[in-house]
Amino acid sequence: MIAAISARKSTAQAGKAMSVVALGYVRRSKESSERTVSLEDQRVRITEYCEAQGWPLAEVVIDDGVSGGRRERLDRLTERVRVTGARALVVYHLDRFARDLAATLDYLRQFSRRGVELHVVGRGRIEADSATGFIVTAVEGLAAEHYRRVISEKTRDALARLRSQGRRVSRWAPYGWRLAPGGRLRPDPKEQVILGRIAALHASRLSLRGISRALAAQGIRARSGQPFAPKVLRTLVTNRPVSDGFIGRENQEEKPPTILSTQPSSTQASKPFAHM
Repeated sequence: MIAAISARKSTAQAGKAMSVVALGYVRRSKESSERTVSLEDQRVRITEYCEAQGWPLAEVVIDDGVSGGRRERLDRLTERVRVTGARALVVYHLDRFARDLAATLDYLRQFSRRGVELHVVGRGRIEADSATGFIVTAVEGLAAEHYRRVISEKTRDALARLRSQGRRVSRWAPYGWRLAPGGRLRPDPKEQVILGRIAALHASRLSLRGISRALAAQGIRARSGQPFAPKVLRTLVTNRPVSDGFIGRENQEEKPPTILSTQPSSTQASKPFAHM
């Protein structure tokens, strides 16, 4: 009798495990160093965890070079959970999910209401419904956000110092400048004239879109060959002059997250969300 009951429980547990579809999520920020666990290592650990649980892994969502404080990526992740029908979201570490305390608790509750569990490799399910679960998750989330803020402050101070010295602060030279030997910036005469034109149009109280249209009508475009985007113009007109010019750079589009399918029949490369 006892053996029969035990067998039925084992069968029920096995059936429940097979009914759970998992979604993996890996992330690496721009500030990641060689000591940071790589995206591939995170993916492997997540795959092994799902195999141990007996869960099929629908896909792995990858965010490379994305800060843990950006909430829009969690909205995209929520959409992938809905599309795949996943009931378990698996991450390597809680700070890979988010480095924002409010976002961590908010989305954790949202997933919980939808019957979706957040799992951390080596730890299991993360919850904030119980008093103990809430305080443990909150403390860990607070520590992750504090670390992100410390790194952000250090990076901002370092960049400000470089700007004050007229040195480059990224791989791209700011608009109006060209890279010179020694990592210094040299004014680009043609682009400096355009910057002057932009400043004049802005002083005439023309809107950013109006400035873009006026420049395009004169055949003046951004380095990409496209009309200046309003948010790029906003950067150019609000940056403070440093070393006789504007220190800034054109807006670079953030690399979209990718999805790595784990289905045996799929051999396609990872695709950005925009192409799903």
